[in-house]
Amino acid sequence: MQARGTRPWLWAILNLPFGATSGFVAVMLGFILKKQGMGDDVIASLVALNLLPHTWKVLWAPIADSTLTRKRWYVLSNVASCATILALAFVPITRGNLTIIEVLVFANSVAITLVGMAVEGLMAHATPPEERGRAAGWFQAGNVGGAGLGGGLGLFLAEQISSEVAFMVLAGILLACTLALRAVPEAARIPEAPAAVEHHTPHWLARIVEVFKEVWAMLRSRRGVVAIALVFLPIGSAAAAGIFAGQIATDWHASANLVATTSGVAAGVAATVGCLFGGWMSDRLGRRRAYMLSGLGLAAVAVAMSLAPKTAVTYAIFTLGYQAAGGVAYGAFTGFVLEVIGTGAAATKYNALASLSNIPITYMTKVLGWASTAYGPVVMLHVDAGSEVAGIALFMLIVLIVKPDREPVPPAADAAST
Repeated sequence: MQARGTRPWLWAILNLPFGATSGFVAVMLGFILKKQGMGDDVIASLVALNLLPHTWKVLWAPIADSTLTRKRWYVLSNVASCATILALAFVPITRGNLTIIEVLVFANSVAITLVGMAVEGLMAHATPPEERGRAAGWFQAGNVGGAGLGGGLGLFLAEQISSEVAFMVLAGILLACTLALRAVPEAARIPEAPAAVEHHTPHWLARIVEVFKEVWAMLRSRRGVVAIALVFLPIGSAAAAGIFAGQIATDWHASANLVATTSGVAAGVAATVGCLFGGWMSDRLGRRRAYMLSGLGLAAVAVAMSLAPKTAVTYAIFTLGYQAAGGVAYGAFTGFVLEVIGTGAAATKYNALASLSNIPITYMTKVLGWASTAYGPVVMLHVDAGSEVAGIALFMLIVLIVKPDREPVPPAADAAST
């Protein structure tokens, strides 16, 4: 049963720092770099660099599962992340400092992967099967809400005051999220195998061995095979959002304040509603069906935006629509992953799938950035929509072949330890 006193919205607060990085990189830094005369290819490269550690984070996830507690990992990694954000306050955002900015963005991204692992481990152990969609919705609401906070609020403060103040304020807000840990129970530790205890194997090594056993059992299951196939496909990647502050904002005549608004508070509200709806769909319609429907929603918004007049009003409408559709995809995806991983080595199993899911986001960000620079934003939106439809068709074929419903759903923990 779910631990008494745990509230689903706590996952949103704890996950805010995780989402903030993508927000200030894609929106605030993206808009400022555009003003400095750099193109969408430079902005897209910085966004892709921020995503790179998330592609490989599964390599260090076993450390988070087998050493310190989840709460201690959260505190240490969030402090490190906020320190890199604070450091950016002392680096002028210019072409000459691009290398320093890239190093700090990369370091922040590495630290924030451990924040996510801590939250994932805590959530997996405190959530019963029937509420996985709801928990997933709030978890991703924190992710996209953090992106809105880091992007919208960051850009607003940078434009109205200075980028230095923006980074200082963001670092303070995100550090304060650590206080929410007090209301969440600690997750149970991974037990050591009897053989390891008998042979006096070091505790940390025994736990790592158990982590890899759990991961292998997940990957060789039918649901695991389908999950592996899904995370390589571009369904629900919502990659176009990463370059909306670039050439699209210019061509659609969007001002800095409008970009800040549609990428900040308004975007956070739209994406949060989308995440919660995606979690609801995941519990009601099934994890895979909900995720495919979210991909169709993103494709529909991209096509509609490409056909609509290029005005500031349509920019606001479709940017928010895309954010909402992306939120639906994120909520549905997390519900799908929580069903596959069960409990135990939750951070490693979650990230074995979630880290791979950043591969299509990375390659689609690069592809869309290239398409926008080479052929314009309208063609880019068509490419984005086409990738969603193609991915859904291929995924349906894989499900028909593997037949994942022939095996039971992984159980949840009976209780979380305190």
